[in-house]
Amino acid sequence: MYPNQQKVCSAYKQNELKNLDPAEIVARLYQALGLSLVTARQAVERGDKKVQGEQVSRALAIITELHAALNMEEGGEISANLNDLYFYLTSEITQGNIKSDPSMLNNAIRTVEPLSEAWVTLAANRKAETAQAASRPVEPAERGAFQAVY
Repeated sequence: MYPNQQKVCSAYKQNELKNLDPAEIVARLYQALGLSLVTARQAVERGDKKVQGEQVSRALAIITELHAALNMEEGGEISANLNDLYFYLTSEITQGNIKSDPSMLNNAIRTVEPLSEAWVTLAANRKAETAQAASRPVEPAERGAFQAVY
């Protein structure tokens, strides 16, 4: 890819991310987390330490972002449970990396998959609701005796 094309692609991606709904952002983070974990597990199975390290680092960075986004005050029990889940995932991924144990990465993958699917569904439903609300006709407001018509 030519440098100019890379700049255009980068700008397009940044613009796309700026226009995402928060649920879509979380869904994409979970999808990227799942992909990183699968790639890390495959690298462990091949003995490819470089890719293993890169993908584990990427997965842990995503978990850090998800954890940082938690609102412990307003989130109540859900935030507390996600906090515990992120701690578990971090531990499982780190130990799986240290021991080069694909079964520990599989545990993390099995944990992340349903969350990823749930967030993708939630994001799609929110997008459909927003599109449906935008397509409804706006009823004209009643005009008072002194309101001008433009």
